[in-house]
Amino acid sequence: MNFSLINSLILAGVVQGFFFGIVYLFSPRYKNKSSRYLALLILCFSYNNLQFYLADVGLLEGAKMYKTLYIPMGTLIPVFIYFYVLAFTDSFKFNKVKAFLFFTPFIVFFGNVLLYKIWDIINPVSDVLYQKFKFVNNIQSVFSLCYTLVLIAISYAHVLRFEQKQTSTLSNNLSWLKKTLIILFGLSLFWSVALIKYLTDVNYWLYFNILWVGLSLAIYWLVHLGIYKYGIREERKNLRKFSSEKRTYTIIDKEKNEHISAMETLLINEKKFLDPTISLETVANELNISRGHLSRVINAELNTSFTDYVNTLRVEEAKFYLQHPDFSSYTLVAIGLEAGFNSKSTFNKAFKKITGTTPSQFQKQHSN
Repeated sequence: MNFSLINSLILAGVVQGFFFGIVYLFSPRYKNKSSRYLALLILCFSYNNLQFYLADVGLLEGAKMYKTLYIPMGTLIPVFIYFYVLAFTDSFKFNKVKAFLFFTPFIVFFGNVLLYKIWDIINPVSDVLYQKFKFVNNIQSVFSLCYTLVLIAISYAHVLRFEQKQTSTLSNNLSWLKKTLIILFGLSLFWSVALIKYLTDVNYWLYFNILWVGLSLAIYWLVHLGIYKYGIREERKNLRKFSSEKRTYTIIDKEKNEHISAMETLLINEKKFLDPTISLETVANELNISRGHLSRVINAELNTSFTDYVNTLRVEEAKFYLQHPDFSSYTLVAIGLEAGFNSKSTFNKAFKKITGTTPSQFQKQHSN
């Protein structure tokens, strides 16, 4: 037996992965495509880590592993990463036939493993046949690596295209997903180093230990963050739907500077204040006046800055949701983002500056 701190961490990750994977897969709360693919991803990855752990500690090595528990998960994991990215960005448009094609490599390699297991039951496999099977399995390992690199690269490119096409603020800030994909791609490159060590019979266990710990952290991070981000996205969708159907905005009708009236129409009637990228310069361009002139008009007419004026509108929007009973369980992140702020910290800072209290305190005060 070869127990160590690293493989103990891997085992702990396996147990945690199976637990959360089963919860996410069967919980009614997570009955959506993106959560389902995350659940399948973590279950496949946990099983893959279990195989590595059993081999690493010496419980099931070589031929014993292939005869019993071995399943070539390496060709499944990247598929579920790619499918998750598509589902999370509402871009999963494959029919069953096209989706099935992505599983073809797994079916082929699993068929090879299954034949090996069946043959061993009928007639115990000789060393010669085992070496031939091991050769095919090495091909599978190389293919799995290449398949993973390609699908992660395609996933990253898809996220970039998705961001470029979106005009809705609902799609803001997918940097967490891009960073995770970059980390997974980097770890896959490290996998190539470990694989070369393995194929050339150089001491490779340390490399694979480092690899599996790194991949475990990245995959579990993706799963937990993915579930969290999905919840925020769904809350924002509900807030936006409510706003478009039932929320009304009123401009006080009094004599104003023409530029102020035009700005209010743009920001309030057209709801541009909800866009986190809106700025004094973009509004000035819309009104065909200079940035400096608009700033002076706002200061003179409204006795405030453009930033404070827009943030006041956003805070009023947030206050509406914070007081509404239908949204009492919604996260402050979702409410802040949907009100036009680009982060929770910016939301908290602006809200306290304008109201003298934090969003959570305000919500508690108006929850009764």
